[in-house]
Amino acid sequence: MASSLLEQLSADLEVLSEHLRAGLDEFGTLYCYLEGGRGGRTYLIHAPYQEALPVLQALNGLSFRGRILLALDPSPLSPTLEGLPLSGPTRAPLAHLLQKTRPDRLLLAFPGEGLGQGFPGGKETAGKSDGAAPGWQPLEAEGEPLTLHVEAPTGLVYREVRAYGPWESPPLNLDLPISPGPYWGSVGLALGIPTYGVGLVNLRASLEALFSLW
Repeated sequence: MASSLLEQLSADLEVLSEHLRAGLDEFGTLYCYLEGGRGGRTYLIHAPYQEALPVLQALNGLSFRGRILLALDPSPLSPTLEGLPLSGPTRAPLAHLLQKTRPDRLLLAFPGEGLGQGFPGGKETAGKSDGAAPGWQPLEAEGEPLTLHVEAPTGLVYREVRAYGPWESPPLNLDLPISPGPYWGSVGLALGIPTYGVGLVNLRASLEALFSLW
């Protein structure tokens, strides 16, 4: 699977590179830069790779100042050495990209609508010995978080502990629905980068509202 996914990512990179400054990093994250009006800041929009088309459609013709770095993360599609499927993005690819690019703000695309301003913390477990179903639990719940060894499409293998701390960003004065934020938002705040989730439902309207404020 990893080799076929890498071939697909490489093909997409070739297409993007015809129009934009684009690249593929060590974790297989496909990224490209979109230039806006003069002034403004650098915004990193992080989205699952499988949502590339709707995200690009939402960005097409969008008015903003500064620069957008769009990062398409394939980690939810990556296999693990244990054969366990991932239920969402992993920490390491995003942390690597943020440390490398140091954007002014981070926007995390997630299922849902509107703005995500925080997450109470949680962990993904394999279930209890009494047969309880696996899944997401509060950090203080019984059971150890899953520890996975994830193989990126590039062949890089990294360790992911599926436990994520709480995070909360200041509210914004916007007329947008408020949803629970994505669990991996603490990655951005740990580096001092203002972080918000932005729902994939009506994504363009949410981005227009955000960029009108910024």
